[in-house]
Amino acid sequence: MTSIEQVATRATFGAVWAVLAVGHNLADHVIGQTDRQAAGKAAPSATDVADGVNPRKGWGACLAHVASVGLMT
Repeated sequence: MTSIEQVATRATFGAVWAVLAVGHNLADHVIGQTDRQAAGKAAPSATDVADGVNPRKGWGACLAHVASVGLMT
């Protein structure tokens, strides 16, 4: 038998997931992400890293995206 606490936990998880999913999609596709940020977020390939590219190459674009979304809220 499922207790009320288990039901409440599952309902809370579902509600939080739904809000975060909608916020993520709005931020990425509607209001928050530039084409430059989207293109720059990709991690370098193993070949690029072997050729000397910093493995954290896309982090700046990720941080810029997160910061721009944070400033909008």
